[in-house]
Amino acid sequence: MNASRTNARITGVLFILGTVPPMLATMLWGGALASPGYLTEMAAHSAEILGTALGALVMGLACAGIGLSLYPVLKRHSEGQALAAAGFRVMEGTIQIVSAISIIAFLALSREFVKAGSPPDSFFQPLAAAIKSVREWVLNGAFLFPWCIGACIYYRIFYKTRLVPRWLSVWGLVGLALMLAGAFAGMFGVLDSFSAGQFFFMMPILVQEMVLAVWLIAKGYREEGSAT
Repeated sequence: MNASRTNARITGVLFILGTVPPMLATMLWGGALASPGYLTEMAAHSAEILGTALGALVMGLACAGIGLSLYPVLKRHSEGQALAAAGFRVMEGTIQIVSAISIIAFLALSREFVKAGSPPDSFFQPLAAAIKSVREWVLNGAFLFPWCIGACIYYRIFYKTRLVPRWLSVWGLVGLALMLAGAFAGMFGVLDSFSAGQFFFMMPILVQEMVLAVWLIAKGYREEGSAT
């Protein structure tokens, strides 16, 4: 019982670390990345860009940690599905770490661009545009899909076993579906990437994960077969 409570608390903390630091970093320091003049702005705000990269790094490590911490809990109900959930969340975390590294590379390119005198027509602009485009596709799809698949697996197990209240599991599954809808809309130009419209589709799962985190920290996993 003590081991289960400890595991639940660790998992809850990891859920918070996987959401709060990157969101705060983006809100506080993400302006330079989103600016039309990002190639110049990034060099002028190096500390903020490094803070954004750190937020992405913390998110990647936390997301991988969630998969690993959930594995022993889910394994008691389905070893194969537990392994799949862990694998997809570790994959997601790895992609996030790569994303953090890409921000550092982006910053290095910006610094070189400024050192070169910010030439209006040079290889810097198409290279930066390519990095930016790839990064947006990564954030809208490459990391979201393994996250959604892994989360769908453990929410399904949560629902079936009632390890957490069923309303939390249903909320998670609906939130994941909305998140995917927003991601596809961003990838295919229906919504601007990282716009208010896309954030609207993200909100349900972001709030749900914080509620789930608090539940796990405060109450832990419920005994199988307990009332909803």
